[in-house]
Amino acid sequence: MKNINETVKFGTPEISILVNYSDRAKNYSIHISNINNTAKLTIPVNGSYHQAITFAKSRETWIRDKLANNLPEISPEFGSEFLYQGQKLIIKKSKDRRVYKDENALYVSCEPNQLKGKLKGFLKIQARDHLDFISKKYSNILGRKYNRLTLRDTRSRWGSCTSKGHLMYSWRLIMAPPEVLNYVAAHEVSHLLHLNHSNQFWETVSYLMPDFEYHKDWLKKNGQSLHRYKL
Repeated sequence: MKNINETVKFGTPEISILVNYSDRAKNYSIHISNINNTAKLTIPVNGSYHQAITFAKSRETWIRDKLANNLPEISPEFGSEFLYQGQKLIIKKSKDRRVYKDENALYVSCEPNQLKGKLKGFLKIQARDHLDFISKKYSNILGRKYNRLTLRDTRSRWGSCTSKGHLMYSWRLIMAPPEVLNYVAAHEVSHLLHLNHSNQFWETVSYLMPDFEYHKDWLKKNGQSLHRYKL
């Protein structure tokens, strides 16, 4: 039996997949280990290595989602890293009652057992301010106003728009790069004109944000990591 013990890396950011042959396998398959959170590509003994790698690359989004879902939760504490607007900042204790940041740190004034609540409150306020601003900007461009904006902590979707013009967003978007948050807003506001995903809808998204594909791709590859933070 062939025996390959190598790791293949591809994508941005890179993901690693362990490659091995199996005389029991009948098809190419990818397994995500819940123990050490690794991806393994299995190739039938008479299979094609090139075709197997092509198969793995075609499943990149699925692999990333699985790896992200299996990543251990992060419980914020003073001295640990925290993600805000695409930046990893160190949480530091402050005497100032407000939460604020500089280039390297996020400053919070509270007791350790209050930190999660303080951070969550800060994120929701910032998310509402940013999402309300950009949603109004885009809706004004389209000449359509939305009726209500709500925030939730949803895993299945980053935003939604109803036929009544109600917008919903995940407040965790404030943890992503600002352009990614803007893309989700452009996406949902475009539904004020097209309550579907037709060509006209995507043309509207592109009109609001010409480079939306890049930010849409970022969310597909990295979005689940925003849920790692236990708040």
